[in-house]
Amino acid sequence: MSNFEFLIILLFCNSIILIGLVLRSIKKKSPRIILKFFFLPVIVSCLFGLFIQEVFQVSEISNRQLMANFLLVIWCLKSFYSYKSIKSLLLEDFLAFIRRQISDKKYLALLTKVVKVSSIQIICFSSVFSLNYLSGYSQFSFSDIIGIILCLIGLFIELIADKEIKTMEKDKYLTKGLRSYVLHPNITGIIFFLTGLQVLAFGGVGSEWSFIGLLIATFIIYKILMPKIESNLLKKYPNYSSYLNKMPKIFSFKKII
Repeated sequence: MSNFEFLIILLFCNSIILIGLVLRSIKKKSPRIILKFFFLPVIVSCLFGLFIQEVFQVSEISNRQLMANFLLVIWCLKSFYSYKSIKSLLLEDFLAFIRRQISDKKYLALLTKVVKVSSIQIICFSSVFSLNYLSGYSQFSFSDIIGIILCLIGLFIELIADKEIKTMEKDKYLTKGLRSYVLHPNITGIIFFLTGLQVLAFGGVGSEWSFIGLLIATFIIYKILMPKIESNLLKKYPNYSSYLNKMPKIFSFKKII
């Protein structure tokens, strides 16, 4: 089985699960299901990739591979109960497209769009999917330890950012804690996590191509997601404008406020 065939099978699996979520949301006449479980297809595809690797004996399962899959599954499970506003903004165009196509009865266009979104999911997490094909030596290397640490730092930052946001006042944006250092600490955590997965992926055989997934995910975050978040917060919080202009967006080791 070639790498291309492996990815096509995973894309098919991922698309089937995503189509199921879309159909369930349509039946319930609510976007809540697809918003909550948007990353469920990634979990299923990861586990299915491990299954294919074992059944077809593509390569031996390594500790690096198991750790990368474990971390990604944990992150996806966490997403079921967090990132509500982020997922709403990220998927608002997709959800609007679904409503239009259902209204116009253009089901083929809808199916095509779902497969495109599924493809983006596969590409953005290609670091782990590449490890599920050829994962390299079983033992952890120094770079693997660095990758794991980056992932754990990312998860820790996200958990702290999520906890802090719950203390936000209704009409005033929170400018304490991690948000006194950077504008989007939760995005900082996501970037750390994805970078850690990519470092782990570099330990696999011929997995350098998966770096394009990190680049595409970063592009989506910077050029699509972050502007939407900032625009939404500007409408919601009067004090956000002054905060926006003086804060670094993602990375800073210095407390600004």
